Amino acid sequence: MYNSWDLDLSDSVKALSKIKDSILPKLISGKIHCIENTENEVLILLDRLSGIDYIRENKQGLQGIAARVQWGNAYNTFTIRSERYTGSKTELEKRLEQIEKGYFYPEFTLQAYFDNRKYNNLLSIAVIRTKELYNLYKENPDIFQKNKSDNDFIFVRWHKIKNLIKSYYG
Repeated sequence: MYNSWDLDLSDSVKALSKIKDSILPKLISGKIHCIENTENEVLILLDRLSGIDYIRENKQGLQGIAARVQWGNAYNTFTIRSERYTGSKTELEKRLEQIEKGYFYPEFTLQAYFDNRKYNNLLSIAVIRTKELYNLYKENPDIFQKNKSDNDFIFVRWHKIKNLIKSYYG
């Protein structure tokens, strides 16, 4: 039985698989490997503890990618969970700590917007180096806005940081 988190994960893998060989290479060169839905213990650790959903392979080596997929509207933002109603550590806290203390973290952060879960037509996608995104938050928090759903989020609009990102609009 799927819960909503399992369904979102499964649907996001399906959505990104539609553009993995066509659009993604325009934003992140190299071969992209999905590590979601794996049985490999090390890959599971990279996903759960480091937030790495995909691995980029090129001639120089391997790098991690964090991916967030949403459906419906193209908000064209990078969204970061900043507070959980449960009080557990957030993406913001974990990533800042990983970067500061030298732990594994995704080299790239990707956010993609698709029309719906049935057709998965890409509306827009952008990629940024994770360290740049989180340094931006530390150095220029005023360009981030806050939003609340079941948890609290901060987000930054792509047009405000267009010199730091690679983007594609479907």
